Amino acid sequence: MKTAIRHSTLGALPSLVGGTGRPLVLLGGLTPENGLPKGMGLRFEYSLIGAYATGLEVHWTARPTGLPVGTTLSEIAAITADGIRETFGGEPIALLGISTGGSIAQQLAAEHPDVVRRLALMSTGCRLDPETRESQRRLAEMARRGDVGAVFAEYGRDLVPPYRGRTVAGWGMRLIGPRIYHGTGDLADLAMTLQAEDDFDLAKLPPIAAPTLMIAGGRDRFYSRATIDETVQLIPGARLSLYPKRGHVTLLSDRRAIGEAASFCRL
Repeated sequence: MKTAIRHSTLGALPSLVGGTGRPLVLLGGLTPENGLPKGMGLRFEYSLIGAYATGLEVHWTARPTGLPVGTTLSEIAAITADGIRETFGGEPIALLGISTGGSIAQQLAAEHPDVVRRLALMSTGCRLDPETRESQRRLAEMARRGDVGAVFAEYGRDLVPPYRGRTVAGWGMRLIGPRIYHGTGDLADLAMTLQAEDDFDLAKLPPIAAPTLMIAGGRDRFYSRATIDETVQLIPGARLSLYPKRGHVTLLSDRRAIGEAASFCRL
């Protein structure tokens, strides 16, 4: 049955809410826009919420907009933590962070332990790997130039593994991305988010106290196995669930991985 989705807010942040049960705040992966997505991006988030909505009230939460130059991931996490406190009256909640949302979720759980009851992480790590950092710096420069086509082309290339037609995927997304996503408006917030994540390092933060499940793909091109293992070691009592044949993106649609994360968050 299709999950009914309503538009709401989490404090100052726009959110999409679906399902019933214990609250789950979901911080998604990197998208061309902060704030609420449009077009195909909105439909994708609807399907993501539906995947986790059994027994959970899922609050997909947007990243803040209007970010000033020099914004840190700590500041982004603090805005989200304040929204959780305001929305749930100080009760700690389950938090799921995916990819860049996982970086924000780790920062939030480390610096605002009062709002996080359980922490699930997918396709993320304790810091960016060197190649991932360089890729995101290139993307940030494209965003600062306001080059929408180049941003979508980079997204298209990143979705495809090496030697699998990445150039074709990049050109295709350059042409159709702005149309199917209804454009992205101001890319400055994307650039600021990428710059903030560039400095993220869990090893420099207080230990995360919440029970934590780390779900990772053995073929993740953006986070090496060494980084994944270090992330688990940095979080006391964290448990790793590895899906050897899944990559950074394909893990997110794996029914077993989704079910495992949802079950953990319902506890």
